[in-house]
Amino acid sequence: MSVAPEVLEILCLWVRKAEHDFEAIRRIMAVEAECPYDVVCFHCQQAAEKYLKCLLTLVGVQAPRTHDLSELLRLLPEALRPQVDSDDLSKLNPYAIDARYYDLRDLQRDDAIQALAVAEAVRADARRHLPPEALPS
Repeated sequence: MSVAPEVLEILCLWVRKAEHDFEAIRRIMAVEAECPYDVVCFHCQQAAEKYLKCLLTLVGVQAPRTHDLSELLRLLPEALRPQVDSDDLSKLNPYAIDARYYDLRDLQRDDAIQALAVAEAVRADARRHLPPEALPS
């Protein structure tokens, strides 16, 4: 698949930022005592959002200014939609805002693990559609 250089540059930026979220997740999850699982869930939502917006960029759709993963998924052509349960994906939506402004300390490790599984599924499917040049070596 041939991608215009200016599009490839934007794809690389989306991927880089999403991968920074995954790096933050890995480091935070390594904390054993009093792990801030709300922050993990926030980064899971952010990583999924960035990969969905990356796919929209790939097909020439301007990503809207939204954190609603369900809305972003609907904008993608069927062939590019990550194979994740839409209900599971929508469960990440509150983490985009609530985790930044409200005390979600009641989130547990299981919540973070479930959020990470969804984010990783979005990541894996998105990366299959992206040109190799957009992925870190």
